[in-house]
Amino acid sequence: MLGKVCKMVSIDLSQPVLPPAAGIQSNFINPENEAALAYGAVISSIVLVTLFTWFRLSVKLWLVGSLHCEDYILPFAWIFGIANFTTSLLIYDFAPIIHSWDMQMHAFSKFLLLSRLSWTFYNISILLIKNAMLIQVLRIFVPRGTSSFTYYAIHAVLWTSTLYYTITAFLHIFTCNPIHKIWHPWVEGTCVNKEVMLLTTTVVNVVTDLFILYISQRVIWKTMGNRGPDRIKISLLFGAGLIPAVFSGICFYYMYLATTKVDFIYHASYMELACFGEIVGGMFVLFLAVLPSFFTHVRDTITQRSSSGANEDLEVADVTKTTNDRFQSWNESEDSVRRLTFPSSVFHVDFHPGSDEKGFWGKYYISTKRSSEENTPTTPTFFMSSCGC
Repeated sequence: MLGKVCKMVSIDLSQPVLPPAAGIQSNFINPENEAALAYGAVISSIVLVTLFTWFRLSVKLWLVGSLHCEDYILPFAWIFGIANFTTSLLIYDFAPIIHSWDMQMHAFSKFLLLSRLSWTFYNISILLIKNAMLIQVLRIFVPRGTSSFTYYAIHAVLWTSTLYYTITAFLHIFTCNPIHKIWHPWVEGTCVNKEVMLLTTTVVNVVTDLFILYISQRVIWKTMGNRGPDRIKISLLFGAGLIPAVFSGICFYYMYLATTKVDFIYHASYMELACFGEIVGGMFVLFLAVLPSFFTHVRDTITQRSSSGANEDLEVADVTKTTNDRFQSWNESEDSVRRLTFPSSVFHVDFHPGSDEKGFWGKYYISTKRSSEENTPTTPTFFMSSCGC
């Protein structure tokens, strides 16, 4: 290694990673394990993440007819998520959630290498998922051209977390000098404090998940005013962000146990399961956002509803159309709609900001026959941004 001879501490690689407690014997042949839980979790995670990712993209591409910024991020998040699950499958081939005293040192070296790869893939995947969720919230709840608290808060978290996870990814690779000391801990060399770095990363995961949940709920409850039923429905939809937040909290708990207790392998394995849940939960949140479009399409297909006539309120089916199609259909209807001519954007939802000076919620101006309500900003029913989710 660049002409440098790495010294090695004399160690018996056939010995257990951790001496067994009194009354317990190491079992290297057929150790007590939780293989059913391990394989069930990773296989179901692969299936669910694949379903959520490609279902969303299919709906956006074939039913909605447009992709937005976050949709281009999802395939890469899916790739790194699958890479995380695959490396975990390689670990389960010889260590399906076992105790440290049931693993020999030579196998521990392989465990450390695969765990480091898995953790790196996880961090990249979860960064992309969080960014997609943040961009989606930004596009739905912050009209173009406005600068509100929500706008600045989302951008601050978006770029800060991107910078943090990028630095962390490099630190995971170059933690030790020499590098192979990461998976050969008995080699003479130096390493940064891995425990602090890993715990810090899990804390950042929890904080960002809670922020995404908070900022979306804050906007919904501040801007929908007296539209109680719709506000509750949208709040529940975006409340699914609690799922990845819970799993990130569990991940932090087991990371704390892995770095502070003696049975590192056992607790690290459970931490990996919690990380699976966070990836799946994040994809689930993004998947939920397109369900209104999908069910509207299914409903219209089954009932073969006639496309003639216009509704006074904007429905889910209306906002799933492209902006041009939507304006054209409204202009041809009996109740005309004020034509909007601003340029389209893949980063923000295609709607015109109303007179709300707070800038949290864009609204269409819909003219009706009722003169008392003429030019009154009207918020779409249930989910105004199905087109952009």
